[in-house]
This record gives sequence, C-alpha cells and structure tokens, in this order.
Amino acid sequence: MSPPITLKDLGRRCGLSLTAISYALRGSPKVSISTIERVRREAEACGYRPNPRIAELMAHIRAANPSALGDRLALVWPEGTESKQSGFHRELQEGAQARAGKRGYGLDVFWREQVQGGEKALARVLRSRGIAGVIFGPANAIQPVTWDWPWDHFAMAVIGVATWSVPLSRAGHHHYEAMRTAHTYLVTRGCRRPAAWLNAEVNARAHQTWEAAWLVSGTSQTNRRLKLKARPTQAEAATWLHRLKPDGLIVSHRDILQVLQRAGWEGPSEKTVLLDWRDGDQSAGIQQDYAEIAAQAIDLVVAQLQRNERGLPTPPRRLYFPGHWQPAQTNSKSKATIREYSSPK
Repeated sequence: MSPPITLKDLGRRCGLSLTAISYALRGSPKVSISTIERVRREAEACGYRPNPRIAELMAHIRAANPSALGDRLALVWPEGTESKQSGFHRELQEGAQARAGKRGYGLDVFWREQVQGGEKALARVLRSRGIAGVIFGPANAIQPVTWDWPWDHFAMAVIGVATWSVPLSRAGHHHYEAMRTAHTYLVTRGCRRPAAWLNAEVNARAHQTWEAAWLVSGTSQTNRRLKLKARPTQAEAATWLHRLKPDGLIVSHRDILQVLQRAGWEGPSEKTVLLDWRDGDQSAGIQQDYAEIAAQAIDLVVAQLQRNERGLPTPPRRLYFPGHWQPAQTNSKSKATIREYSSPK
C-alpha cells in the first residue's frame, strides 16, 4: 500500500510552495483562480486527501484564538434590505455570528441589493476580502432562485427551504414535522373539529409540506377544514368560522390569528397553535428557532472548508429541524369552551 500524498508531494507535482498549495486548496484570493483550479485538478488526479488530524488541530486553534488566522465567512442576504432590522433577521444573524465565533471565524454580512453590478460583483468583493465560505440567507421566492455566481470558488450552504436553481447544502425548518406535532397536540387535547388557516405563499415555498402533513394527519373531512390564503379579511374569516365551527385552531402566523380572533375565534390559548410562534404569543406553538438553523448552516460551510471542498456538492446535505414546542400562556381569562359563532353579516 503506497503512502498517502502529502501537501509537500502535491507542491512538488505543481511546482509550488507549501504555502501556495495551502492557499489554493483553501480558495484564498492570495493565489490566482487558475492556480486554484490547477492545484485542485492535480489533487484529485493524485488522490490527495486532507489529514483529518491536522484539520481537527486547525479547528481547535481557531476556536481557542479566533483572531489568530483572521479567516472570515460571509452571510449573504439575497433580498429584502428594507426588512433587515426585523426581529427575524436579527435572530438569524446573531445565531450565525455566535456559531462562526465558536468555530474560530469572523462573519461579515452582505445584502445583494447594496452591491452594484449583481452577484458577480458581490463575489469579487468576497474574494478580495479573502472570504471562501458563504451562507446564503432565506429567500422569499416561490420560483427557484437563480444567481449568476461563480459556484466553483466557494464553500456554500443556504438557510431556509426556498428552492435554488443549483444544488446547495442547506439547513431549514421542518414544516412537515411541525404540523404533525401541532395536529397531534390538538387531538390529545380533545379536539374533534380542528381547523387550519395557513399562509399559501409560505406553504408553497415549503413545498406544500404544511398542507401535506395536515392532510395525512386528519380524516376524510380534514381537507374541508384547511384554508390556504394570506391574511384574510374579517368578513371571510367570520364566514369560515361560522361554517366550520372548529374546536381547535392551527394558524401559520400571528397576523392571521389576530384577524380570526376579531372575527369571532374565542378558543382558549391551549387550543390555538401558531406554527411560527414568537416571543409574546399567548397561544401554544412552534418556535422555529432560526438562530439554531443559521448555526447549523455555518457548520455545513465550515466542514466543507476543513475538507478543502469548494463548489456544488454531490449530493447536497440537507438538515431540517422541527423547532421547539412552546406551551400556551394560560390565565384566568382563557375561555373554557368554544362559543357558537354567529352568522356573519
């Protein structure tokens, strides 16, 4: 059995110094793109594999002294600079920042809309700063996200469930499992006529997994108790409640629940479930925990960097998390029963 190929062996084959070989395998802008591509071709041809013990040692050095190497990652938001101060964006960025720091990396945040010249110009900015690892933030698109991007030059992962036109590793929320949890909870609370009102666009972006889990969990009458639409008017909400007379309710977002409550829903908080539960909500629900999801996306990219992998993975790795169950905040004003809904005027 022949001995493994070392960095020195690879350097001799390419006619490059050990430092240049290391830079090339890491995708560093300190060497040219042509050199990076040449070294990677030679590494593949001769069967070079990184030493796992060295990778572990470097990871330990980074974690112990993040400033020692100065390597940075990029969190790139594909859209939505107008909402970058929202609680969701802050939660996600803080989760990514904390995990990057634990892994020994700095994290820079970029918004595509703030860089003139499109995606390629943004990629040049990242390379000029020595950034080889990129985490793409969630996109609101239902259609596949298409970017003019030099995929071969970066280690990458995407946050969220939106489809991209290329295969990327990702970390996202497990919408299907969350809905199964919510429906099972209502059944165990004695609900026999639960109903659900879900944001249709979010359901579509999540590949109809909310809808699928609802239909699988229920009975032959379940389909008629599901409404797929964005925020309803109060009149249509009242009509829906009057027709179905639900004894339990699953709602995708807080704004929809508020309309349903104004339209007549007076169910107790423990029989009302929010699939996107946020701090301050009184109902039971699922906290999707995008801080943890962002942290897992950081781990995906760091693992690629440690293996000297760049480009589109084959196959991509997919990590989905069902979030954390949050019990209802009950108080003396909670209703003990569901009232009969009056016919809407």
